[in-house]
Amino acid sequence: MAFLGLFGNYDKPGPGVPKDEPPKPVLVRFCSILIRKFSKLVQLNLIFLLPFLAVTVMTVGFFIAGFSIFPNHLMMQLPGRDGGPMLLDLWNLFVLPLPLVLLSPFIAGMAFVTRNFAREEHAFVWSDFWSAVKANWRYFLLNGLVCYLAYAVLFFSIVYYYNRAAQHPFYYLPFCICTVVTILWIFSQYYLPILFVTFDLKFWQVYRNALILALAGLGRNLLLTTILGGTGYLFFSIIPVTPFSVTAFLLLLALILFSFFAFLISFTVYPLIDRFLIQPYQQKLEREESCTPKEE
Repeated sequence: MAFLGLFGNYDKPGPGVPKDEPPKPVLVRFCSILIRKFSKLVQLNLIFLLPFLAVTVMTVGFFIAGFSIFPNHLMMQLPGRDGGPMLLDLWNLFVLPLPLVLLSPFIAGMAFVTRNFAREEHAFVWSDFWSAVKANWRYFLLNGLVCYLAYAVLFFSIVYYYNRAAQHPFYYLPFCICTVVTILWIFSQYYLPILFVTFDLKFWQVYRNALILALAGLGRNLLLTTILGGTGYLFFSIIPVTPFSVTAFLLLLALILFSFFAFLISFTVYPLIDRFLIQPYQQKLEREESCTPKEE
């Protein structure tokens, strides 16, 4: 898969860990970086909390507006699996998530800083965060819009085909196709932020590489999805809702959750990006330099 390195001009990546340094076990290295960078991860989380709170306020405003403008919301009727009607609340499902698109550019700052931590490179949290947002906001905003459209189309398609399959088994085929596409889409989103902030590529080139890496890294993608999904299930389904648990969750959300998961994703996917993209490109440059005649 070395041909992945030919999809653009890779002029952003800096030096990684020194080659002579003996490799540490992955878990040991992850915990070591996490401990050393914990205070910076807290700083990063607090910075990201600013746009997150703004988007949260907008989402709450959309939620309140839904009741005032559309008391019965925008409902769509679909055939249910039992033959009866199934109602979809279009406002809550497809209008409320819209403000999340505005959060997309700030993921650039998260990705840049945590990528540097994963490469064991220094990062000035405040300045590097905002510099990355300023340099990459267009691609990230466009990706947010694409993600929103993909969510709307795939969610509706999966629900529709799943319900229709109860009466017509043929619909299991498009249902399975949409499910596989959704899984690959989620997996590709693990790679896109790092690719956007690391390489100077066109938008479609980044997507192409991300989709290929989503297939190449199935094992680590499944691991990430299990951890993220398991954490969500733990917080929202297993732990009982009490004043203490809600307070603890809000504190974790404010101090560390966003940056921790961003670092976890960067640490997990960056080695694959390095192996399939950065190293082949560096080797190509070394071969070209060795073939170039030196001036006497």
